[in-house]
Amino acid sequence: MSHASNAPRWSRSVFLLPLLILVATATFAQDGSAQKSGAAPGAQTAADATKPGPEQSFLAKRAGEYTRTVKFVAQPNADANASTGTAKISVTLDGRFIVEENTDTVSGRPVSGMRIYGFNNITKQYEAVWMYTMSTAMLFLTGTGADGGKTIDLTGVSQNHRGDKIPIHATIRQADDDQFVVTLMSTGADGKEAAFQETTYTRKK
Repeated sequence: MSHASNAPRWSRSVFLLPLLILVATATFAQDGSAQKSGAAPGAQTAADATKPGPEQSFLAKRAGEYTRTVKFVAQPNADANASTGTAKISVTLDGRFIVEENTDTVSGRPVSGMRIYGFNNITKQYEAVWMYTMSTAMLFLTGTGADGGKTIDLTGVSQNHRGDKIPIHATIRQADDDQFVVTLMSTGADGKEAAFQETTYTRKK
């Protein structure tokens, strides 16, 4: 008897669940439409937040092939000991992100890396993930950009082979349409920040 009385309630629940989801979806859509119609000029809707905007378009202008000159600026004779390499930057996922693949020769050793950059429309921050063959770790960086993204400041935390956490500050400065410079800085034991690496990208002609 109890099984018979429970079955209809269970069946009704299964039937009502999709209906409740449908009603909730319709209500959300109506609220979104109402907010959109009453939104202030220039306000960004949830749908707009999923689409590439001016920040992504500016990043996409970097697409192409480059030569890279890497200098360890904290070392003596940094210019003379600079290493060279190449980089290819591609736009992916319908203009939402750019992907850099690079190859250098550092101290006689070939080193390859990959970097992914994007701009998060929700948090209003630039985001990046860096990887290379001298580590199995990923470096996650976030930050903001000034003057339309011509200068971007990113921060993150790296770790050395002992597991010590090292704060990383990266600036990306667009010199012109064919050249940009990435400077890496860190804070030493004295609490002062200093640059330790500078990479200049020059577009191949």
